[in-house]
Amino acid sequence: MRRNRFAGRIAAAVLSCMLAFAPVMTAYAAAGWVSENGGWVYYDNDGSKHKGWIQTTDGYYYMDLSDGTMTHGFKKIDSKWYYFGENGLMSTGWIKDEGKWYYCLEDGVLVQENWLKVGDNYFFMRGTGEMATGWRDMEGSWYYFKQDGRCAFGWTKIGNDWYYMGTDGKMKTGWVQIDGTYFYFGSDGVMKTGWLSDGTNRYYMNPDEGSDFGKMTHGWKKINDSWMFFDQNGHMMTGWIHLNNAYYYLGSDGKMVSGTTLTIDGNTYTFDANGVYTGGGQIAATEVSTTMNSSSSSSSSTSAGSSSSGSGKPAEDPRPKKERDSLDSDSTSGPGAGGQSAPSSSGSSGGSPSSNGGPSPNGSSGTDASPGSNGSQASSGSSGSPEGWN
Repeated sequence: MRRNRFAGRIAAAVLSCMLAFAPVMTAYAAAGWVSENGGWVYYDNDGSKHKGWIQTTDGYYYMDLSDGTMTHGFKKIDSKWYYFGENGLMSTGWIKDEGKWYYCLEDGVLVQENWLKVGDNYFFMRGTGEMATGWRDMEGSWYYFKQDGRCAFGWTKIGNDWYYMGTDGKMKTGWVQIDGTYFYFGSDGVMKTGWLSDGTNRYYMNPDEGSDFGKMTHGWKKINDSWMFFDQNGHMMTGWIHLNNAYYYLGSDGKMVSGTTLTIDGNTYTFDANGVYTGGGQIAATEVSTTMNSSSSSSSSTSAGSSSSGSGKPAEDPRPKKERDSLDSDSTSGPGAGGQSAPSSSGSSGGSPSSNGGPSPNGSSGTDASPGSNGSQASSGSSGSPEGWN
């Protein structure tokens, strides 16, 4: 009888121990995503929490090395920055965080302090990884990045002022020949209109908005009710000029004399209503033409600035060679055009990227591979693109 009681006590003790260890055994048996303490963890088949990189059919995740919790937001891993979305997936492409845009390459690495080419557009990502906008001085040259981050090329209107950015994105100053016509840009890059002087010659840049806005004047031009003449180099003419077998006289202020008789150097000359000298004979005069001399650079006779040509086409690659070698071009889908081709204002507006849900507790099994470690490419999340690309 005592022996039976003793055996029963032993059996009860064994059963109690089995019940006590049952939850642990169940946890060890379960593998995959588990929600714990408001976060997500991943259990491996041996029952331990996974830490570090994990690759699933959904993409890449990173589990905190201390407690195995899924990472969200920015994370520095092995001296490189990555971004993980609300669902924990490693992000690639455009990312918007707290109203600022960032870009992660296909291996998830955040682009920092470098040029970035996406499609046919160039961007500059600052040291923090934030997309640059507005004016930026780099290595002694000024660049302008639009509200949507695209580097400006060609004609660019900022506020009420016009600028011209070269095919390398650099802001132009001084004389610039564009499509065969000369324009002048001040040291601040603003296109100048009206009168200009280099100390020797005077020029007139068309101030009237339209197809000739800002262009150097050639030939006859009526300014403040007075006719003036500018030669093929844009120089305002004075004195006698000979044009189309007719003689004209322009005062020291450049104004054409007309409908009067005038004594010049002791001789009397009469001019009709069109300014043509009505007398006969030949006069020592400067032969002029109304055709612009395309082979003559106005900057060669001025000290106002150097001339350069531009076509308004996007640059092949504006990055310095050292940066070009260190960062390959990336690509992504999304619209976006290059610089403006003619003086006309343009605005931009757009949407924002979408977000994904959290991981499924029944997610697929994972591995501890990091992005690109096995030659595979990280999955691109729904990260959108900067506003203005719609």
